[in-house]
Amino acid sequence: MKAQIIDVHLHSYTDTDYWGGRTHPTGIESPKNADAHLAKTIAVMDKHQIEYAVVSGSIESVEKYILADSRFIPGYMDEEELISVDKFEELIIDGKIKVFGEIAGVYFGRTLNDPIYAPYLQLCEKYGVPIAYHTGGGPPMTPYSCCPKFRISLGDPFLIEDVLVKYPKLKVYLMHGGEVFFEHAIRMLSLYRHLYIDLGVLLWVDPIVNDYAIRLLKLAKKAEVLDRVMFGSDQMVWPEAITKSVEFLNSLEFLTEEERKMILYQNAKTFLKLE
Repeated sequence: MKAQIIDVHLHSYTDTDYWGGRTHPTGIESPKNADAHLAKTIAVMDKHQIEYAVVSGSIESVEKYILADSRFIPGYMDEEELISVDKFEELIIDGKIKVFGEIAGVYFGRTLNDPIYAPYLQLCEKYGVPIAYHTGGGPPMTPYSCCPKFRISLGDPFLIEDVLVKYPKLKVYLMHGGEVFFEHAIRMLSLYRHLYIDLGVLLWVDPIVNDYAIRLLKLAKKAEVLDRVMFGSDQMVWPEAITKSVEFLNSLEFLTEEERKMILYQNAKTFLKLE
């Protein structure tokens, strides 16, 4: 049977940056090391017949995942210090970066409007490389545990409006659909008709964000923008989050079978220009 799922939001790791091995509060187990995480992620992709998946992380970790399975589409997840602009362009030309993201600027106290991103956005517009941008909040105690500059307020989609205006040909999707700012995300979709979102953690992390997902999807349906909502699991170090996400989306009875198919597959196929 032909695959009918594209996941636009997965993460990759090496042994150096893998932070798994801990059970998620929802009960999802995490593999003990990076190799086990890769194997489990592929197994879950097989289980759900996922045709393609955008994976982001360090350049090294993404290369590892791409070599392991051709279904992975290489992304580049930024850190506080980005790779050089010249290196970035070289990797795009070589096909080693096909999506710029997850862009996690909010964890470093900045938005996509920050001047640090300008030369990278210019290259993405030039080469047609999509932008995957983190919106909304983060895990509990984030400013204390890892990222002192993190603020939930920086995850508001309204804060990147200038980027969309300045780079009109830039392909952007808002990860996590704005999360707590989901109404702002839908309003942005209704105004900027080339903008997309993914659902990310809204589909599985906890009941609060599950509620955001339901309200977002109902509002998107009313606003007639469901054709730009994409499935993304954001499995982080818990590959079975993919399963949780698929099951939750398929449980929403207010979505028609055709609407679920759009979200799970067709919208991403269109956005990413996949054959």
